[in-house]
Order: sequence, then C-alpha cells, then structure tokens
Amino acid sequence: MVASEYFRSDFERPISREMLSSADSETQLDVMEAWFRQNFEDPANRTPYESAEGGYIWIWGGPYDARDQLQNEFDGIVPENLIGQLAEELSTECWEWAPTPSADDFDSFLVHNISQITEYYHHFLWSIIDITQLLRMEVDDDVSSCFLRLLYANVITALETYLSDAFISSVLNRKELLRRYVECAPLFRNQKVCLSEVYTAYESIEQRVSSHLAEVAWHNLDRVKPMYRDTLGIEFPSDLGEVYRAILIRHDIVHRNGKTKSGDDIQILPEDVKKLIDEIERFVKHIDANLSKLTPE
Repeated sequence: MVASEYFRSDFERPISREMLSSADSETQLDVMEAWFRQNFEDPANRTPYESAEGGYIWIWGGPYDARDQLQNEFDGIVPENLIGQLAEELSTECWEWAPTPSADDFDSFLVHNISQITEYYHHFLWSIIDITQLLRMEVDDDVSSCFLRLLYANVITALETYLSDAFISSVLNRKELLRRYVECAPLFRNQKVCLSEVYTAYESIEQRVSSHLAEVAWHNLDRVKPMYRDTLGIEFPSDLGEVYRAILIRHDIVHRNGKTKSGDDIQILPEDVKKLIDEIERFVKHIDANLSKLTPE
C-alpha cells in the first residue's frame, strides 16, 4: 500500500505526497532513500543463508529489487530519472533486498520454532536437572540469598516454558485444535467479520493465532487454565495453591528485586527450591500424561 506521507532522513516532520511532488530534487532523493531504508534492508542482516540451498532463504519475504519498489511507491510523484538514479545507487550497495523487521515477523518466527518442538517435556526435565545441579553448588554467603531467589524464579520459568511449548506445538500442528482454539478464545470468538472479508480472515488466521500466543503470559495460570481446558480438554489439578503462591513470590523476585510490597527481603532456602521443584514436576507430569492421550479427530 502506497504511503500517504513520508519523512526526510532526519525524521523531523512528515511530508505529504503533494509536497514531495513539488519539492527540489535533493529533498526528493532524501525522502525516497529514507522510505526505502525504513522498509528494506540488506538480507545479510538477518535473512538465513544456506549455501547448500543456493543462497538466502527468504523467510521474511523477498528478494526485492530497489528499482521496482521505488517505482511502485513514487511513480507519478518523483521524476523517473531521480528514481533511476537512486535505484542504481542502492543496487550497487545491494543487488537484492529483504524487508525490514516488524514485531509480527519475530512473533511468528518465535511461535513457528516453538511449534516444531515435540520434546517439550524432555526440555522441561533438563531445565529441572540444571536447577538441581546448581542448587548443590557452594556459593559465598554474601550472594547465596540472591542465588537461591534466582533458582526459585527459574523453576517457574521452566513451568511457563513447558506450558507455552506444549500448547503452541499442539495447536499449530493440528488443524482441529487450531479451529477449537479460535472458536473458544474470547479474543476471536467476540470478533465480527464481514462476509466480504471471510477469505482474508481465514487465510490469516494462523498468523493471528501465532501473534496472539506469543503475547500470552504463560505463568498466569488463571488465563492459561481455560485455554488448556477448552482447547485441549485438559483440566489443571485442583490443588495448585503452592504453585500459585510461588508465582506471586516469583513476581516479587523478578519485578521488585527480591522484595515484598512492604520492602522486606524475600528469604528463600534450599528446601524451598526443592519443594517447589516437586510441586512443579507433579503439575507438569499431570499435563504431559493427558497430552499423550490426545488423538487426532
């Protein structure tokens, strides 16, 4: 879609299409280059490269030709010779261009990677093993309190990573679960779609689900619990009081630098970490056992 306004390279103030068409050639070149570099980048910046596959793997889109993109955007506004001049300069710098990153790019890439994980329980166990081994380490007394708080918080991190990986992998790899999630999730259930937009909405549904799941706070069990129940048919255990309490403690460790609301230091003992590990392992075993029972419809 052609922009309605642009910026100079200093980004001080916008310039309309009408203003750009009557601007001097120096301004037109500056605005075109600023627009181009805002939207396109050298693929070497982040596009995967695989020599065995013949070069760049254009997972973000592309490759794009500088002249084509400038022509599409500025034809009829900027003289053809100026478009050609800038296109030649840009093509000398880079023959093929990739799109610049957007938040959706990273969310989708992250969720796509997670959806390929099939050993999320294995990953969880290794995280717990690492925490247990660290718990055996001897540390100086003056840093032991901080060290134990970090381990305690990391147990919750292992839990939310498991909940995230297991749910995303299940939903994005099975069409019937993707449909069930869309039908149950309040965000999608309450949205209205015009009949003329049905096909567009259908084609973009996986992208929208991916972006949504990437934003979920997976330690928020009150939010995650109905997602597991309604989409996967898995009920959380009823006796999660200690887990809820640990999540609140983890919040203070992470967001208040290990202090309570009243400013008191949170004291974590090795026994507290061990007890939490036992609670979280029991919780995850319950979820994983039920996930293994899921069969395609």
